[in-house]
Amino acid sequence: MKDRTLLNLFTLAGVGGSLFFLLRRKGDTKDWFLIFFIKTLVSTIIDGPIIKRKYVKYPHRYFPKFFDSNIVFLYILFPLSCVMYNQFTYKMQTGKTLLSVFLFSGPMTLMEGWLEKNTNLVEYHKGWNSYITFAVLSFTFILVNRTIKLIRFLDKKIGHTEDMKSE
Repeated sequence: MKDRTLLNLFTLAGVGGSLFFLLRRKGDTKDWFLIFFIKTLVSTIIDGPIIKRKYVKYPHRYFPKFFDSNIVFLYILFPLSCVMYNQFTYKMQTGKTLLSVFLFSGPMTLMEGWLEKNTNLVEYHKGWNSYITFAVLSFTFILVNRTIKLIRFLDKKIGHTEDMKSE
């Protein structure tokens, strides 16, 4: 299968998946959008230097004159997988939430490793490998999960205080 065809299929799957997972009724829709955008921000901050230092390259990507990164992976698929992770762990205790990260970062790492070996969509350089990808993905999933938990906690705390003032 050609790299461009594969990229187009990932794009379609990502857009379709985004519509499905962001608009689900399980949990709070605004949380899913917030998670999506937080993950996008975190990925941009982390991936920017990695790409600039050429540890990871994306030879076939959309808008190569404007983006060094693969915008499908960085701005659709990775944030969408983080939303799915947070939906999956929505009511879980912290220990199970932390262990569950491997159910999401593992398959993504395997997919990226396969893409790196069999396509020109991803290239690893300067010692970068699937283990590092796995660690970075796991870290970002947990970081975003803990961030949204903190936001929910603060929202309850501040919201509860506002309710008491209005009484």
